[in-house]
Amino acid sequence: MKAIEFEAELINNTINIPEDFQLELSLSKDKHVRVIVLIDDIEKNGDIEFNKMLTNQFLKGYDETDAVYDDL
Repeated sequence: MKAIEFEAELINNTINIPEDFQLELSLSKDKHVRVIVLIDDIEKNGDIEFNKMLTNQFLKGYDETDAVYDDL
């Protein structure tokens, strides 16, 4: 599998492929591709709420017997 990498703006949930790669991708027409999207870790309101939800879910599994590990 060959990888290409580029940065793009996500507009209306659409990623535009730069012209540099359009020819290469058109030659791969009807082939299976794997897409990986990496999003910057900049904290935004949505990220803060998501992190709170994750923390709450994680702490639901916390038990008082786990307190022995808190001061390590």
